[in-house]
Amino acid sequence: MYCICCKQDKVKPYDPINVSNLTEEEMLWRKEVFDEKTLDVTNSMVNDGIIHIIDAGYGSKHDGDRIILAVCDECISKNLEDATLLYYSNYMSWPGQEDEVEKSKRLYRRRKNLDNLT
Repeated sequence: MYCICCKQDKVKPYDPINVSNLTEEEMLWRKEVFDEKTLDVTNSMVNDGIIHIIDAGYGSKHDGDRIILAVCDECISKNLEDATLLYYSNYMSWPGQEDEVEKSKRLYRRRKNLDNLT
């Protein structure tokens, strides 16, 4: 799938044991129920980045729309450094996570303050 930042086809849904034999397109729009949980690209493995389904909330011109987007690992790293992307947490609770959150907050405040000056 194409990265929304660099526009290159770098991010790939990944089926490690190739059980499903699905094409990339089929994996992107997959919606299966397994043990009362919906399996889709958001909770699947991905190579070289993130693929996620985002929901447009109230107030957007796209209210209620669900959009599939991808960001490659390289662009994630670059955009975390300038606070275009913000670090929220690590769901696996790795040590040092609080430092990353605080770093992201500092970068965000700095960028917002610089934007307000210009």
